[in-house]
Amino acid sequence: MKLTNATEQALAILAILAIQKKEVPVSSETIYTKLSVSQSYVKKLLRKLVVSKIIAGVSGNNGGFFLEKETKDISLLEIVEAIEGPFESFPDVGILQRAFSGFDEYAQNGDNIISAYFSEADRAWEDKLKQISIQEVLEKVFEKEDNIPTKNWNTI
Repeated sequence: MKLTNATEQALAILAILAIQKKEVPVSSETIYTKLSVSQSYVKKLLRKLVVSKIIAGVSGNNGGFFLEKETKDISLLEIVEAIEGPFESFPDVGILQRAFSGFDEYAQNGDNIISAYFSEADRAWEDKLKQISIQEVLEKVFEKEDNIPTKNWNTI
C-alpha cells in the first residue's frame, strides 16, 4: 500500500497545531491556506482527525482546531490509520488462486504463506510507527533549539 498525499497533509496539519500557541485554536482557513489545498478537502481531513480523537475543534468567530492529546501521546501510526484506515499491504484478492486453479491445494497454501509474510511485515511497520510520537519528530526537527518554538499561525 502506498500512503496518499492526505497522510502528508495530515502530518502538516498536526505540525501546525503542535507549534500553535496553546491558548489559540488554528482556524480551518489558516490550515487550508498554509497547505494550499481546497477548503472542502481540508475539512474532510480535519473531520477524520477529530473522529479519531487526535484533534478537536471549537466553533465561533475565534474558533478553530487544537490537539486533543499531548504530542507525546500521538503516534505516527495513529495519524496514518486516522487518514488511510488500517494498514494492509497485500490485498489478497484471489489472483494467485485463480492463476493456479489446477493446483488448488498448493495455490491455497502459497496464498496463505505469502499473506502471512506480508502480514508480518505490516505488523513490523505498524510497530515501528506506533513507537514514534509527534513529540519525537518535533524534537528532532528543532534539535538545535532549547525548546520547540510556538507561533500563532492565524496571524502569519
